[in-house]
Amino acid sequence: MKKELLVASALVSTLGAAGIAEAASSTISGHHKVGVVGKDLDSSSTNSRASDQQSTFTVSISETTDSGIKISTGFDLAEESSGSATHDPSGLTLTFTDGSKLDLIEAGTATGSHAVSVPGAGGEQGISATTINNAPTAITMGAASDAVGFEYHTAADAFGVEGLKASVSFASNDVALVTQTSQTASIETSYSVGVTYVTDAGDSTVTVGAGLVEATNNNSKTTEENSAMHVGLTAVTGDLTVGVGYGTGTFVATAGDLVQVDGDFTSAGAKYVSGDITFAVGVTSAEGKDEAYGTAFSSAADARDTVGASIAYAVASGVTATLGYTDIDDKNEGAASTNTSGSSWYVGATISF
Repeated sequence: MKKELLVASALVSTLGAAGIAEAASSTISGHHKVGVVGKDLDSSSTNSRASDQQSTFTVSISETTDSGIKISTGFDLAEESSGSATHDPSGLTLTFTDGSKLDLIEAGTATGSHAVSVPGAGGEQGISATTINNAPTAITMGAASDAVGFEYHTAADAFGVEGLKASVSFASNDVALVTQTSQTASIETSYSVGVTYVTDAGDSTVTVGAGLVEATNNNSKTTEENSAMHVGLTAVTGDLTVGVGYGTGTFVATAGDLVQVDGDFTSAGAKYVSGDITFAVGVTSAEGKDEAYGTAFSSAADARDTVGASIAYAVASGVTATLGYTDIDDKNEGAASTNTSGSSWYVGATISF
């Protein structure tokens, strides 16, 4: 349950200063996950079981001007998948009276805003790939940008078409430049567009999303840039949701394994809700040829394929129990990677507020 915190009057009465500006409205939300993850690798490594505890706490802050423009921001305090607590502040979002929005600072990319949500297995199961496997992990490959920029979102009737939303984003930060001979690379300038169209087709609600991103980096040794596109579709018919997504393009690794990658990613899945129970299945397939900066793509591809399923049960309001299973096939330079392939399962619960 979200709690609204209005602290203006308390500040005034406590400090005894009637001239202090009122505080903006805020809400808090978050969740805590508790479970067990099991892994059965294809290598000779011993099978493992480990506890999995993850938490996130989100504060959303907003206020509306006299002219009706909503100004919002927020931050997250999280301890998920990183092993240590993180603080993730947001930029500013201006929501105008016609329903359009403008994100400023930490705006992201328009292509990422319009990636369809393809159903897939729930749960925290999984096996981490090695840093030398550079097969893409999502249809939004290459969707990187510097935080100094903006993203504009139309209302839900862009260009007079009911159900159509569009976004455009731009980011550039010249002060991030590094020495041209450095083996690192930083995103310098990015341009991105994205669209989503929602319509009814008989008894189904169909959503189509697509996006495109182009980004330059500041390392002269790279002969490729971030240039990628994606398209996806979901259809909801009653309690059944099905979806597919596809992304393709090139991108430059900016840290870790310093390479440029030419990759593809495909996902498909379905979800069915029956009362308090949700069944979900999903498959993904990814390939990526990775080469050192400035080298033509000629090697065998890294690959990562997954098949998963899950059952989620709503135990009570805000409490969900989940059982998930995923099988993973990992390859590096075309050769099987047995220490990052195998099966993984998860049993746990999520408590949200």
